[in-house]
Amino acid sequence: MLIKPLISLSFAAIAGLFFTLSAEANPRFKDENTTDSKLDVYIYNGDDTSCHTALVVRTVKGKETKSFGCKGNGKGKCKIKLFSDDERACKESRNTCSGRAIKMQAKSKAVVSQTTAINEETGVREFETVCEIIEQK
Repeated sequence: MLIKPLISLSFAAIAGLFFTLSAEANPRFKDENTTDSKLDVYIYNGDDTSCHTALVVRTVKGKETKSFGCKGNGKGKCKIKLFSDDERACKESRNTCSGRAIKMQAKSKAVVSQTTAINEETGVREFETVCEIIEQK
């Protein structure tokens, strides 16, 4: 009589383990684009050390949030490069691939916004794309 509950408990534990491993194997993250411009997201697998050839390139339109994923390959993260209007965005957030890409942990979010300032020397309005990486626990 004790065997049936133990077998059920064992199956539940194994199923939970597979679910956990699967989530780490294929992490997902979000990109929230609060600007009016489109954002190109170059996605790399978690174990990619050079970040030269993107696994896939996706676009996030202005004022839109999208969810993406990759093969974490045991790392539990993806790596991304962000471009806004064909210019590299989020320079301050690059922390992998020799400073060329951003690590995105599973369930994290990159919020891309734009700040405006008047250049004191030229009097011209300048825009700067800013990123905030929010890691979910």
